[in-house]
Amino acid sequence: MRRLLYFLLFCPLFSAPVLLASDAKLLAGKWLAQRENPQLHSSSQTIEVKGDKFTFQMLDKDGQVVLHAEGDLKLEKLGPFSLVRFVNVRGGESQSNLEAVDDEFNCTYMLDGDTWTVASNFDKEREAGPTLDVYHRVASKNKTLVIDGIDMADTPQFAIWFLCFEATVGDTTRRHYIEDKGYDKNQVKIPLALEFPSVQAGQKCSFKMQLDDVDTDACTDDVDNRSTGEFSISDSGAQAYKPESNWRFTIRWHLR
Repeated sequence: MRRLLYFLLFCPLFSAPVLLASDAKLLAGKWLAQRENPQLHSSSQTIEVKGDKFTFQMLDKDGQVVLHAEGDLKLEKLGPFSLVRFVNVRGGESQSNLEAVDDEFNCTYMLDGDTWTVASNFDKEREAGPTLDVYHRVASKNKTLVIDGIDMADTPQFAIWFLCFEATVGDTTRRHYIEDKGYDKNQVKIPLALEFPSVQAGQKCSFKMQLDDVDTDACTDDVDNRSTGEFSISDSGAQAYKPESNWRFTIRWHLR
């Protein structure tokens, strides 16, 4: 700890940063720190590192995301110490509602096996004040993602409409389409029960949803309405989308 404090106080006076690549592979994966944030009602936070990209999340006591940020990660060496820079950051309350952040965050860190100690907010004066967080590597556990269903709140269709839904995780794609199954109203719950084996929390699931008033067109390119998107897989969750002014739906999922 003395070594880290020494760096924070004195190293910026005489050191110039150089690129650091040796820690990139060691940091790959997901890291968890326990820290209370009363303002955001969060009790823990995670950083996931994939190559030169990062995803940061603050979670409440139930594991639900209250803050999501992502961007580019750069590792540098400053004298005998290590610096991680979070740049090109976009953040918001959820992955589907992100805005560019006009700032970058330079943190010093020490890496010791499965423990990553990160000193934040020493680079400039910030409202949150300086913090020292100890992250522990999250063991990878493969589970099965189950997309439970779609809550369709509103659609741009005016008559009976048909649905084709396709989702992909990694190399696995699943499709939901039932021939002659039409819907004639909004505010309908559509069960899916699509399963994706061998996935991990934090992976991305992308999807394509199509609506048409002609059954045989629902899964083709000649379709009335198409929406694409993605969500970050968690133990359980739901995410709302609004691809058009009169089209709103929510996708629900859980890990088993």
